[in-house]
Amino acid sequence: MKSPVPNNAAPTTIVDVANSAGVSIKTVSRVINREPRVTALTREKVLKAIEDLGYQRNMFARGLRADKSLVLGLLYENPQGDYPSDILHGALSHCRESGYHLQVEVLRGREMAAQTVRFLTETRLDGALLTPPVCDNQAVLEALERFDVPFVRISPNKPRTEERYIAIDDMSAGEALVDYLAALGHRRIGFIKGLPGHSATRLRHAGYRRALARCGAPYDPALVVNGRFDFESGVAGAARLMTLPEPPTAIFASNDETAAGAISWAHDNGVRVPEDLSICGFDGGTISRVVWPHLTTVRQPIRDLGKEAVRTLIEFSASGDRKTAPLILPFELVIGRSTADRRRRMRRA
Repeated sequence: MKSPVPNNAAPTTIVDVANSAGVSIKTVSRVINREPRVTALTREKVLKAIEDLGYQRNMFARGLRADKSLVLGLLYENPQGDYPSDILHGALSHCRESGYHLQVEVLRGREMAAQTVRFLTETRLDGALLTPPVCDNQAVLEALERFDVPFVRISPNKPRTEERYIAIDDMSAGEALVDYLAALGHRRIGFIKGLPGHSATRLRHAGYRRALARCGAPYDPALVVNGRFDFESGVAGAARLMTLPEPPTAIFASNDETAAGAISWAHDNGVRVPEDLSICGFDGGTISRVVWPHLTTVRQPIRDLGKEAVRTLIEFSASGDRKTAPLILPFELVIGRSTADRRRRMRRA
C-alpha cells in the first residue's frame, strides 16, 4: 500500500521510480509505455515502485515534448445500439493502455461537415476514427484532410487505394449465414436490409445473393425488404415478409436488433421460432444473447475494430506514413436456438 504524500512534498519523478526499482530511467519508460524487451521480474519491480511512490505520468508534458495532443477523436452518427457502443469501448480500452484520451463527437445528417470543421477547430487531434456512414461522407473526409488530421475508417463503403481501413469480410459472413440456412433445408429465405449507403447493407445482401445462387435457390426480390438496422424495421420487415402469398421459412436480418424485432413480431402473431420460422441476425452483441430464442448470428469483433483503429492511428502518429494495407478481422458464425432444420419439420408434417 502506498504511503500518503504530504501536500507540500515534491512530486515523485521517473528518476525516483528508477532509483527505487534499481533500474535505468529508460527501463521505467519501457514499462510505462508497455514496450517489449523487459523481463517479467523487472516489470514487476518497476510497477511496485510506481505503486509505492504514487508516481503519475504527466501526460500533458509528454505530449508537449512530442508535439502531440495525445487526443484522438471518434466521429459517428447514430449512438444507439451495441455496434457504436462496442466500437467506443474498444477504442477507449486501447487509448487508456497507450496513454491517449478519446473525444467523441456525434454528427448529425446535413450538419456533418460544419460540425466536423467546428470540432477540428476547437480540438487538437492526433487522429480520428470514423464509423459508418460518417466514414463515407466526402465533406467530412475533406475537412479532416484540410486540417491534416490522419484518420482510419471502419467498414467504409468505398475503400480508397492504399488506404488503411479496418473491417470484416461482410460478404463472406453473409454467405456463411445463408449457407447455414440452406444446409438446414431452407430455400425461401427473406432478407431485411440495413440502412442504405452502409457498406454492411450492400455487402451482406451481396453475400445473401451469392449463397442463394450456389445452393440453387432463385433470387426473389419480393423476399428482400428495406430496413434501418433497428428493432422497428425488424418488426415491419417480418410483417411484410410473412404476409406474402408464399412467405419465407427463414429470415436473415442485417443486424441483431433487426432480428430481435422480427422475433418480436413472430411472438405477437403466433409464429413459433424456430419451429415455424428460422431467424438469424448479425453482430453477435448483447442483444443476441438476451432475446429468446437466442440468435443464430455472425459475431464480428466490434471492440477489436475500435482497438485496431486506435492502434493504427498511434502508428500513423509515430511514423507519419498513412498508406498501408487494409486490415480485415475474422468473424465467427454463432449457432443459437433461433434456427432449425426445415426438413425435420417437413417430415413431421
